[in-house]
Formats: sequence, structure tokens, C-alpha cells
Amino acid sequence: MSYNRRFSNNSIHSNSSSNNLSNNNDSNSISKTSDILESFLHKPGLVSFNKQNSKLAIENTEFMKKLISGAVAERKTSGDMFPRKIIKKCCELYNNLDEEDRIKFITILARDFGKENVIDAAQHYVNLSSADAVGIILAHAVLTYEYGRATLRAEQILRHAIIPSHNIFFDRINELPEGTKFLIDMRADLLSFIRENAHEVALSAINENLKEKLSNWLLGSIDLKQITWNSPVQILEKIKEYEVVHPIKDWQDMKSRVGPGRHMFAFFCSRLPYEPLVFIHVAFTKEISGNVQVILEESNLETSIKVPEDINCAIFYSITRQPGLSGIELGNFLIKSVVRKLQAEFSSIETFSTLSPIPGFRRWLVAAINIEGDSILVNGEAQKIKELGARTSPELYKTLDKINATRVLYNIIKTNEWSKDEYSVQVLRPILMRLCARYILTEKRRNLALDPVANFHIRNGACVYRLNWLGDTSEQGFEKSFGIMINYNYVLEHLEGNNRQYLSDGTITIPYEDPVLIEEAKNSPNVKII
Repeated sequence: MSYNRRFSNNSIHSNSSSNNLSNNNDSNSISKTSDILESFLHKPGLVSFNKQNSKLAIENTEFMKKLISGAVAERKTSGDMFPRKIIKKCCELYNNLDEEDRIKFITILARDFGKENVIDAAQHYVNLSSADAVGIILAHAVLTYEYGRATLRAEQILRHAIIPSHNIFFDRINELPEGTKFLIDMRADLLSFIRENAHEVALSAINENLKEKLSNWLLGSIDLKQITWNSPVQILEKIKEYEVVHPIKDWQDMKSRVGPGRHMFAFFCSRLPYEPLVFIHVAFTKEISGNVQVILEESNLETSIKVPEDINCAIFYSITRQPGLSGIELGNFLIKSVVRKLQAEFSSIETFSTLSPIPGFRRWLVAAINIEGDSILVNGEAQKIKELGARTSPELYKTLDKINATRVLYNIIKTNEWSKDEYSVQVLRPILMRLCARYILTEKRRNLALDPVANFHIRNGACVYRLNWLGDTSEQGFEKSFGIMINYNYVLEHLEGNNRQYLSDGTITIPYEDPVLIEEAKNSPNVKII
């Protein structure tokens, strides 16, 4: 994964050699799995969960249940110190597990430490509150007080029962220095597994609980900061490491990202002052940009922006969040906070726009070819593709009338060689641009845009402004969307209305700007042209 799991020695990891079983003088006497686990349960400070011991522990389900039970034990029975020690050891153990074993850990946490005795608690409360019981008790005034106390106690038991035990686990980890970062990374592991195992209901439930916890902890304590070349080196290193939209090649590239013609902003949590939770790159231009390589070239922005009055547009060309924060509305708040800050700093800026990737387009097109076949093509496109296939591979396509056009298309686009041939580009450009417009405006999932980046910006209230041919000519750009990029415009006075309509009926707003989008809008019932 593209993010760290580093913790300070005084928080979750211990660097004491006496705590490391492999270096302990008594290590020879604790050689069996049962001995190690038994030793830990009685004297947790003597056992360090290095990779070997962590592997032994995760294979022993009963021990893991005892371990986590100790971590979530009520403090009135275990005191304050013991659960805290166990929580630290749980983190140490987890950090030394491989990906497969981490999922075992989370699965135990999800299945065995969820909601307990909810049905019994609910039934007890219902029985106590039934009409017959209430009537009998209230008929005897002396019992009314006792009934009130019993009802209150039943409510407390029910309230406690519906709170999963793993929530206590999360709360106690969050109390540790850098515990929040640990939970963000744990959720990243969890999300990765859920994507491949969507049927795991218990994991989906624990994910929602952890997401809610992180959201509540973070949204109330985040600060917006501008990143400059003079920012602490720890922050610059994290930015360089975490950036995935347009990877930062080296320190010179990093310097240019915060240099002339650019700004960078990030949200930080007060408990993690050197850990950027989500960050955004901004380029200042005279007009809405359609090519990210132009922005990334250091000299272009330095020479185009002479004075602040030349800045007409703020282009958000990359926004990156830590994987474990997926689904938490940090990106939305970040963009709107940055817009307000830039408005105050640059009165000349009239347009706030993105230059965004279209990460799901290639994947969708390949699926559409397999499912819909030639029906995705219109107005003579099939014939043009067949002729292109015959021209580029005459030995494969000798008889055009027997050729499936979309299979030809698939064979052409499965590599990027077509982009080096002028005639191929001439044929494929209008076809790919039209299909991309369909993907953005028409293809939906639960009435919302199928593309995750499109859904993010449209849900924020942005309008779909323009598709850009060869907007990203990098290998990654071709791999995801054949080099096509897109602008989403943040027109401040329309954000709230656009958001409301989109969530209500899936309506997407576009301006009279891009003829390809305008044409596709004729086929999409929920597109509003302004």
C-alpha cells in the first residue's frame, strides 16, 4: 500500500529489548505457542508481538478472543491500565501481520465482538413496558418507584447491547498517540478486502461503524493548511509518498508543485499534525486547462502568470485522500474551503474548475463491448472501425461483413499503439469521445454517476464542463481512459441547487460548451443544460 504504518515508540510500539521475545534471555523457555500465549495473558509486558509471535497468535482463535476481550473489558472490573496495555499489544500484533492475517484479525473483531444479547435486552424491555405489566404495577403506588428504576435500567441495558463491542476497541485505540492513524490504516485494509468479498456482512457492518467513528473524530478537529516548500519535511515526505493521481517523481517535482503558479492545501487533524489526511493541488491559469502535462511542466506556469491579475482560473488538478478515509466527506469540505480561501487571496479569479481523470472509462468500455456488442456503436461507426481493422491488420480482417466491429475495436484499444498512428486517432477520437460522454452522463449506479470521480464532483454541486482529448498522455492516463480527461466547474451560486437535484433524481448539469456532451444529453433523460 502507498501509506505508512509508522508509530512513535512511546505510543503503540515498544523498543525495549527486554520486551522483544526474540532477544529475551528467557526466550528458550517460551518456545511453544501455548507457552507464549499463556505467558502473555499473565504478564503481557514480557512478550513482544514480533512477526513470529503474531503469526502464532492469529492462528489461535481462542487466544485472540481472550486478547480482544481484555482490550474491551469494562474498566470497573479491569482498571484503566490493563486494557490500555492490551490495546497497545493488539496494535503491535496487527502491525506485524501480513495482509491475509490482518483480515483474520478484523474478521474475529467483526464476528465475535459485535452486538451482544440485543434480542434478550429488547425482549426484556418490551415485557417490562407491556400494558399488563404497567397496569399491575401502577395499581400499586408503592411499586411505581421501583418500576421506574427497572425501566430505566432496562433502557440502559438495551442501549449498551446495541453498541458493538468493537466500538469500544476503536475508542480505546483512538486514545493512544497516533491511534487515529492506526485506525485509518486498518480501515484501508478492511476496504481492500471488502472490495473482493462484498458478501461478508459482518465486515460491511464493522466498516460502517469504523467509518462513522473516524468521521466524528476528524470532522470536528480538522485544520486547513497551505503546503509550501518551507513546510516541515515530514509533511512533504508524506505528500510525496501519498500522491497517486499524478505521482511526484522527485524532490524537484515536489518543489515545482508548490512553486510559482501553484498552490497546495491539506486538511490535518489536531492529533496528527504531520499527517495530511486529504490534499489538493491547484494551478493558476488564464483559461480552463485541458491538458495536465501542460500544468505539470514547471516552466509553463512560471511564464504564463506574470502578475496576480493574470490569474483568471484556479484549476484543481489532483485531490488525494488516504485510502482509509474513503466515503468520509473530507474532499468535499476541502474543495469548498480552498475556494473560499482563494477568493479572499485572488480577487481576479472568476472560475474554479477541475482537470480530472476518468478512472473507470476503459473498464466500463471493455465490459460494454462484451455485453452489448455492436449495439454501442451508432451512425456508421461500426463500418469505420471494421475498415480501420482491415487497414491495420489485413490478414485478420479479410471479409468485413463477417467481422464483429466491437471485437475489432477491442483488439485495437487493448494496447496504446493506435495513439501513435494519425489515421487511427482520426477514426477513434470521435467514437471514444462519444462513448466517454455516454459513460459520464448516462451510465448510472443507483441513479448516480457510475464513474467515482464524476459522482464525487457532481455530488458536490459541480457541473460537467468539457471532455478533453489527450488531456493526460501519460501511461496511466491511457490505461484508465485513453488519455481523455474532464473538467468539472464549481459555479458557486449553483452548487447547492445542483447537489439537491442530483441526489433527488440523478440530474447532471452541463453548460453549452462541449458539443459532444450536448449531443449525448439528447439520449440522457436526467441532464440539464444551462
